[in-house]
Amino acid sequence: MDSTRAEYLINLVDSLDFMRSEKRKEAGIRNTLLVGGPGTAKTSVILMKTSKFDSTQMLLKMINFSSATTPVMFQQSIEGEVDKKTGKIFHPPGGKLMTVFIDDISMPQVNEWGD
Repeated sequence: MDSTRAEYLINLVDSLDFMRSEKRKEAGIRNTLLVGGPGTAKTSVILMKTSKFDSTQMLLKMINFSSATTPVMFQQSIEGEVDKKTGKIFHPPGGKLMTVFIDDISMPQVNEWGD
């Protein structure tokens, strides 16, 4: 039952318009955070969804957090997958879109800044 609920919610978010406002050129919000206890199929649902991506249009970056994960490691893993365009603007290569899947987001230890 948990996996069916999670899959429904992921598909609902995925069906939202990519552009929320054409007039303001404002991108839609399609970020999703799945929460639940261990064994509630959160990772399985995401892997099922991402396995259906068209690799010519969508890239997938999977990051598994652990107690050893640091903010710098996370930043470097993202920056390693994108191209710098201008200033502080980064894009996935080849004009593609990219989905970032972070598994076990609650695993890293809190650093001195509280991150």
